[in-house]
Amino acid sequence: MENTVKGNWFAGLPLKGQVAIVTGGGTGIGRGIAETFASAGAKVVVAGRREEKLAEVCTAIKENGGEALGVPADVTVQADIDNLMEQACKAFGAITILVNNSGMALPRCSTLDVTREDWEKLFALNMTSGFFVAQAAAKVMAKNGGGRIVSMTSQRGISAMPGIVPYCTSKGALMSMTKALAIDLAPYNINVNAVAPGYVQTDMVAGLLSDPERLKGVLDRTPLHKMGTVDEMAAAVLYFVLPQSSYTTGQTMILDGGWSCQ
Repeated sequence: MENTVKGNWFAGLPLKGQVAIVTGGGTGIGRGIAETFASAGAKVVVAGRREEKLAEVCTAIKENGGEALGVPADVTVQADIDNLMEQACKAFGAITILVNNSGMALPRCSTLDVTREDWEKLFALNMTSGFFVAQAAAKVMAKNGGGRIVSMTSQRGISAMPGIVPYCTSKGALMSMTKALAIDLAPYNINVNAVAPGYVQTDMVAGLLSDPERLKGVLDRTPLHKMGTVDEMAAAVLYFVLPQSSYTTGQTMILDGGWSCQ
């Protein structure tokens, strides 16, 4: 079969003309995604609860010649979700890409001690908000020819560990939702996919990095014997929003150094 892909996929600005929302975009993987999208030519709307972090990301993007808008938002609140969509459309005219990156983890806890309050708090952010942000973005995309939705889940949704039942369950549910949304939104030309990171070098795992024994345990169980980077996660998300991924939907890309292969 003839190779119909010509030239360098990433030459120039492959996301020029695209408008991307990144929730939880003020730090860590979310910030890496926002800056990667901007460097690829997209106009980026960064959402999160910490205004100072949003300002830092937007400043960095603008200093590099990109366009960005920070919108303070708690994505567990429907009014904030609606305002986020409104501000994105007001500033840039449309929404063509959404990255659901907001999420949280709880301290390790025995199943016998998990409280309903903690369970519902975690699911509100990790799962429920992901659906309603996707729904709101899809309503805009459906009116404008389609778009791409990518959710950040976790390798823990596949390979469970003790003491984190709520987290594992929420991330597994997010993978299932990705498949269901892909089917429902396909008629609107909206592709829905997910990225499932393993251990990534961010502030969230700073405690792990500072504990040599625990870090060794993680690396010993990882075939590639290393942790992932923010740039690697952002590159995976970038694939899902490039024109060349238009035949990919309902999939979860696992980036865990081979952990889940065992």
